[in-house]
Amino acid sequence: MTTESENPDKSSPLKKGADAYRDPSWWYDIRGFFILMGTYQVMIWTHLAFFAKNLGERHLEAAIGSGTFLALTLFTKKITGGRLPEEIIGIDYAERMLKGAKKLFKNSKNIHLVQADLGNINYPDDYFDSVNIAHSFHAFPEPDKVLKELHRVMKPTAHLYVDVLLTPRGGCFRQAIATRVNRFCFKKGILARTCDPETTKAQFESNHFNVINSYIKGNTFHIIAAKS
Repeated sequence: MTTESENPDKSSPLKKGADAYRDPSWWYDIRGFFILMGTYQVMIWTHLAFFAKNLGERHLEAAIGSGTFLALTLFTKKITGGRLPEEIIGIDYAERMLKGAKKLFKNSKNIHLVQADLGNINYPDDYFDSVNIAHSFHAFPEPDKVLKELHRVMKPTAHLYVDVLLTPRGGCFRQAIATRVNRFCFKKGILARTCDPETTKAQFESNHFNVINSYIKGNTFHIIAAKS
């Protein structure tokens, strides 16, 4: 495992988002599990099965966070008999989160961690075979900028897998739980917005992605996209 830093501008709009992750990474993992259950309302193994399908030879984990979810995704891929990536790049803007990932993957020579803005990825065009955005799209301050940059670094045959947090839906009880959790996340600065399926799909298409499959489960909109 190697770690790189691109010295992100502390005065940029991303600074506020990075400051939301000042807690220790282990606390973020615990808190994140309950947030996942309360607001996404999809069981964690469902998320793992989804993202484990999209691990190409040269993989980009966009907003890797503490690395725990990627580690679980790799484990899921391994126990189901799938082939693991030859190279994994994990990018995140939050320094505290990357410290947790660094500890987790300290013995993984094929995993490289980069502190950077996903809207400015320092990798060549058509570089990655697969890209996953797990539980993070809702937190991007400039999602269109990120999508344009991901489109650039993806190979023509690569797929982008994303789970998008929707505005609370379902019965009154489920909506009440999700709304309460979302308020907490907005207050902490780890949630920039909730989305609706139609607008989100149009956003991907306007950034030159072909949405080849999409579906709703719980409060989550799952997207599988490719370059158009």
